[in-house]
Amino acid sequence: MPLSAWAQAVEPVLEGQPARQEAWAAVLLVCASTLAGAWLARRNSQRMTLWLAIASAMMIVTALVDLLPDAYAEAGETGVPLWEPALAAAFGFLVITYFTRKGCACPEDEPLRNGMHAPGIHRRVKQGIDAAVFGGMGTAAALTMHRAIEGATLALTASVVVVIALTVHSASEGLALAALLDIARQRLAPWLVVSCVSPAVGVATATIAPLPPQLVPILLSMVMGVLLRTAIVGMKLAAGKQRNGRLSTRQIAIAAVAATTAGVLLAGAHTLHEEEPAEATSTTGGQTTKLVISPSPRPTHPLTRPKATPSHSPAKRPG
Repeated sequence: MPLSAWAQAVEPVLEGQPARQEAWAAVLLVCASTLAGAWLARRNSQRMTLWLAIASAMMIVTALVDLLPDAYAEAGETGVPLWEPALAAAFGFLVITYFTRKGCACPEDEPLRNGMHAPGIHRRVKQGIDAAVFGGMGTAAALTMHRAIEGATLALTASVVVVIALTVHSASEGLALAALLDIARQRLAPWLVVSCVSPAVGVATATIAPLPPQLVPILLSMVMGVLLRTAIVGMKLAAGKQRNGRLSTRQIAIAAVAATTAGVLLAGAHTLHEEEPAEATSTTGGQTTKLVISPSPRPTHPLTRPKATPSHSPAKRPG
């Protein structure tokens, strides 16, 4: 049974519930998925290299398939010049680049050749840990903001397709947090609490005090830049944990399959959510042209109030 047909069959059940109750139930599901992803990473810590590769690939997919289209569409809807989101993305990327500029010094093979007290070994270890710390903390902060925006999505458009996509996506975020913070030797529990609370904050913000619409594409772009740079750091950390300094073909294949699956789910959620208002518009307007290409409501709607729908009453003819 196709995902679209299944979603159309189940969605009326959700739509019959109060919107607030539906959104909070989805938030709980997203939080549980995040905790499951973090638990998986910690339970199989000996496979941390593979988890890092998967998490980094997931972050790249999130940035390019989810955040980039949303930032572009929201900039067009709110009249924000495209150079502003581009500048915000560059700023987020460069900030993490600055703090991780010393790269991933992963000296697993150094002790075998020169011993633990070889010249410069402690300095390189410290540089590697510093890069992991800033990469992990930057990822945690960026994912917290991203999850708040996801919470706003659930408050405004908690359809079945969106909930499925965000649930799978949240598991990858929990995996990324656990993997990077483990390498950075930082406590995971506080950031897991924050990552579970932030969607609820997004729901409350979208309901009570939405952000200015012009600010949303800027925030989305900044998060995108942070995630892209952190994904690069994560890939370097994962490769550095290998003896030859490179990921194996098996690890690359598994990460690629996981990232592709997540990308298909996110893209499908975007497409299916855009098709629903397009069909309604073509029916009421009496036109046969489809509006799928129009920048109408998206699955990851920002922390703003939903725009008022224009009335379809016929225009008055001049007297």
